[in-house]
This record gives sequence, structure tokens and C-alpha cells, in this order.
Amino acid sequence: MINIKKRINLFFYTYPRLCLLLIILLAVLLLFFLLNNYSHQQKNPSMVEPTIHLYRHESNTVSQMKFEDYVLGCMIAEMPLSFELEALKAQAICARTYAFRKLLDKKNYPCGADLSDNIMECQAFMVWEDYYDKHPHVSKDLIKRAQKAVQDTRGIIILYQQEPIDAVYHSCCGGKTESAFNSWGRDTAYLQSVSCSYCQSSCYYTSSYSFPNTRITGLVGKSEPWLQLSIIKKTASGRTVELEINGQRISGNEFRHKLGLPSNYFELKVGATKTNIYCRGYGHGVGLCQFGANGMAKSGKDAQAILRHYYGKIDFYKLPY
Repeated sequence: MINIKKRINLFFYTYPRLCLLLIILLAVLLLFFLLNNYSHQQKNPSMVEPTIHLYRHESNTVSQMKFEDYVLGCMIAEMPLSFELEALKAQAICARTYAFRKLLDKKNYPCGADLSDNIMECQAFMVWEDYYDKHPHVSKDLIKRAQKAVQDTRGIIILYQQEPIDAVYHSCCGGKTESAFNSWGRDTAYLQSVSCSYCQSSCYYTSSYSFPNTRITGLVGKSEPWLQLSIIKKTASGRTVELEINGQRISGNEFRHKLGLPSNYFELKVGATKTNIYCRGYGHGVGLCQFGANGMAKSGKDAQAILRHYYGKIDFYKLPY
């Protein structure tokens, strides 16, 4: 009795063309299966751009939107559209990463929302209608450039050691950024102080303010005509940690906020009746310097080079949607 192997060999020998046709048919079926499987994966809900629910703190409502639409709304709220395209791209990546990190942290925002437009707990957001109200003469070219910045970086986030970073940013560092440790007491490898010579176009790169001495003494108690004011402690970058007003201590951040100063990166000159304060920068100074990013873009740096300057040894990852 002929075994199976001999029967197969005999079949191939007797009908070679039919066998070739069967092999081709099997190959086509296999290709169809693979393509169909790939298409199914592409339609898998886990591969679709997420939809987020955003708490709007002024109206106490929740808006639903696609994640990339949210990123665009953050970018137009946080950075001037007149900035260079690569700076806008860097901002879009920061906004996306910052939001994605917040989503992973699963913080409880009001009304069960995923994120908030309150800058005290998240980042700013603006719809185009509100942007047009504030900037009625904005050109179509600037609008297209903003949209391009988000589209060109679609899904891209920043990673450090395989984890999304806390991509904080500020307007202008005044020449040197601050570390997260000095600002918030947490040592973060990608939020270290770096030099920045690119943000001098900001009107807040240097700015000066004058206050009656009685206003300053009133920060720690009763307003008095006499004032003894000195900076007790600074960070390595030059920002004020603590001051002494007539023998009483006050933190640099409290001093800044009570006087409405743009930053705690300042020097003092006390006079007989008033005190002049010379500030550098605007904001907390940690992470990306937005005006610095624009200056770097003008010098020919692309978005990834800009982000690596401010965040150090980071990686980039494209979210799969």
C-alpha cells in the first residue's frame, strides 16, 4: 500500500500545473488574511484617537472633543501664533505630553472630567471663537500655521526612561531656567536648570517695578514708613527663595505673588520712601522657555532640538492613532 508521502509526490509529478495553481491560491488567501487582520487592528478602539472631556471652569461645564483638537486649543491659548513654526511644534508636543501625563495620573477634575482648562491645576485652553474675539485681526496664515504645527506633530509625546514627562513650560526664563527641585522641592532629571540666551525678545526678559515702602512692610504686618529689606536665600539660578522684611521672613514666591511680580528672579534697591525691584523673566522658570523656544527656532533649530535643550536626554514617541 502506497503511503501518504508517496501519494503526494506522485500527485505533484502527475499534475505539476495544478499544484502550482494551488500554491498560488494558498498564497493569495494568506495575503488576504494578513491584510484583513491588519485592517481589523487599525479599527481596534485602542488604536483610535481618544476623545476627552474637558472641564471649563468659567462656565462650570464639560466639553467633549478629540484629543488633537484639545492640543490645538491649548497651543493657541498658551503661545503667540506669531511665533516660528518649530516653536509652535515644540509647544504642541509639550501640551500633548502634559495632558497625556495628566490622563495617566487620572486626577479627579470637577464634573468627572478628564482634564481642566484652569491653569491652577492643568493648562489653558481656548476655542477658535474665543480666540477670534481676542484677536479679531489674526491672519489666515497664522491660523493655518497653528493647525500645521499640531498636524505635523500629531500623536508625538516626550518620554524619559519610557515614561511621559511632566512637560511644564513658562513664558520667559530671563536667561536661565530653574530646576524643579529649587522651585517645587522635587528633584526631576529632565527638569534641571539650563542656560538660555534666546528669550531676550520678551518684554519680560528684564522689567522694573517701584513700590512704596509701606506697601512692602504691609506684606508681613502693619504698614510702616521704615523698611529693612534683604534677600536671605537664592537658588543657584539666581531666583529668590526667602527674604526678610523688618525682621520677618517671607518666601520669594509669596513676595512675588503679593506684589504681582512676573517672577521671583529679581534684585532689590531700597530707597528712603520706595523700593525698586528689577525682575528677569516671566513665570516659574521650570522646563520649556517659550520665548527661548522661539529664539531657538529663529536660529534654525527644529522642535526636537528645542525640547532637548530644555528637557535634556529625552526620547520621542508617536502615540498609535
